[in-house]
Amino acid sequence: MIADNQAHSQEANELVSRIEQRAMYIFKFTEDVNEKRNTVTGFRKFSTLVDDFHQAAEIAEGRLSVLKTGRRDELRRFVSQLRAKILKVEIDVKQSYLENLIEARSALPYGAREFFASRLKRLEELSSLLVDGPEAGGTADQLLIHMRQMLSHLMEQAPQLEVFERDPDWRPTHRSVPTGRPAAAPAPRAAKTATLEIKPIRLTGRDEWGRVFLDKGSFDQITVACRARGINLDQVASKLGITRVALTLILNGQDPIARNQLDVLHRIINNYNTNTGEMG
Repeated sequence: MIADNQAHSQEANELVSRIEQRAMYIFKFTEDVNEKRNTVTGFRKFSTLVDDFHQAAEIAEGRLSVLKTGRRDELRRFVSQLRAKILKVEIDVKQSYLENLIEARSALPYGAREFFASRLKRLEELSSLLVDGPEAGGTADQLLIHMRQMLSHLMEQAPQLEVFERDPDWRPTHRSVPTGRPAAAPAPRAAKTATLEIKPIRLTGRDEWGRVFLDKGSFDQITVACRARGINLDQVASKLGITRVALTLILNGQDPIARNQLDVLHRIINNYNTNTGEMG
């Protein structure tokens, strides 16, 4: 029994030590004057550090809750306090990064839109932690609104990863074996007239009390459907009465869409008139 308690105490100390080391690394990173505050690369690096810390802290808290050691509650409080400090740093540094990114007005790399969308989702997760966190003094909501607006602004100007498809007329080239006879002149190739086939779509997802979280792949379906019809997401979003950012989050399954609005989205795409260019 004594040996078990000693082993549990050692494991608890090692868990907390690893969490503390991760926190110190984040503190050091935020104080490094060489870390550029106006690049997506720097923002991505900081976000990865913070996400890894919180994931490790959650695992440690779960493990500490079942360990039989007299310092269990003390260590769990210490980890919670450390998470609160990192949360405060996370809010301050992210706000600084976002402001500097907007002020820099530099070209954003491909994939930035998807990265900012993931940060927006992370921001919504933080909102519940902030209730009892370090910014619970009435400023939490204002901070979240401000950061949400900055992320949305950056998403609107960031390039988006496109879905690349093989040309429908593509055929593998065959190399002929020389026979000593002159090769016949190649037959003239017919003019390219093939276009993407316009197919009706039907998006599916998880229904929660009249709201639907769309399945993964919905964004790709809509992108292909829009390309076939010669329209874009901005037009679809305008027809729905929402912003492109909001539509992107919905299609990526990060935000829900009302069931009746999903029906409208299906009509917009499926009732597209190829002659007039009108959307349903």
